[in-house]
Amino acid sequence: MYVNLSEAISFVRKYSNKTLLGVAILICVAIIGAYFVYALSPAGGAPASPASFEVKPGESFRMIADHLRESSLIRSSFVFQIFSLITGSAFILKPGIYEFSPDMSSPAILGELIGGADREVEVTIPEGVTIYEIDALLSEKNILLRGELLRFYSSNPGLEGRLFPDTYKFFIHSEAETVSQKFLANFKEKAEPLLTSDLKNQETNLILASLLEKETPDFKERQLVAGILKKRFKAGVPLQIDASICYAKEILRGQDGNCLPITGLDLKIDSPYNTYVYKGWPPRPIGNPGISAIKAALDPQYSPYWYYLSDPKTKKTIFAKDLEEHIKNRSVYLSAEKTNF
Repeated sequence: MYVNLSEAISFVRKYSNKTLLGVAILICVAIIGAYFVYALSPAGGAPASPASFEVKPGESFRMIADHLRESSLIRSSFVFQIFSLITGSAFILKPGIYEFSPDMSSPAILGELIGGADREVEVTIPEGVTIYEIDALLSEKNILLRGELLRFYSSNPGLEGRLFPDTYKFFIHSEAETVSQKFLANFKEKAEPLLTSDLKNQETNLILASLLEKETPDFKERQLVAGILKKRFKAGVPLQIDASICYAKEILRGQDGNCLPITGLDLKIDSPYNTYVYKGWPPRPIGNPGISAIKAALDPQYSPYWYYLSDPKTKKTIFAKDLEEHIKNRSVYLSAEKTNF
């Protein structure tokens, strides 16, 4: 068989060039793909915490991408734009104020921009928390700015006690008044029917319920504590409730925070919420009680007891008939590290 050597060499060169070209194309595609994956990944770096990002009406997707890059929220404005066009999202981005973090990927940020800033988030308000704690919870969820609920409360002091503990859905960046109205509507529906069974003492019972919510978690113990507090009030004896001292400290700080340990100086705080100094009920609730505490306040159980304390280990309430027995209980259940007075 005769083989033309020059033709064979030409054939090999021809197909070798095609193979090399194909390999080169595959390498380029792989490099471009890898770069796109990298460019769409979270930008990382500081700040790690979410930051506000505003999309103004009329801004093009190119302008939005550039601003995201300038804010170090994405790695590449160009890749973000290409991805927006490929996914058909480029012209449906919604204006508004968003909360973005460098920990978010470009597709995640794009999803937020498509969904819009006016989205709902869920928040659970535990029983007994104060308005200071609720203010912190709402700010963590970006529902309100930190301190916004407190500023509204300063001109609406009846809110404390009526921010009914429950699970809610709020729009992010809401107004304090709108949020408060939702709380109050829930309170009116679930708590007010119970309290109106004793209209004459409605506010007092709400205050008492807020105290019980903080003092013990057990319903029967709450009934006994309610009986003790009402008996002490009637006799003109100071209520001496540690939880009210904690609330007085929150007022002084202007925000939530750990109030323990309660010191001798704390007991001298000049506040109407200091139930060691001032006799009678605090002027307003010291937190937002749930249904169980309200029911206990409405159904106090009277007993021979005048004093009580909470066992730090078991959380059970230890009752005493007189001061001597109460002092003994304190020496048994409360260590010096937990009480400095």
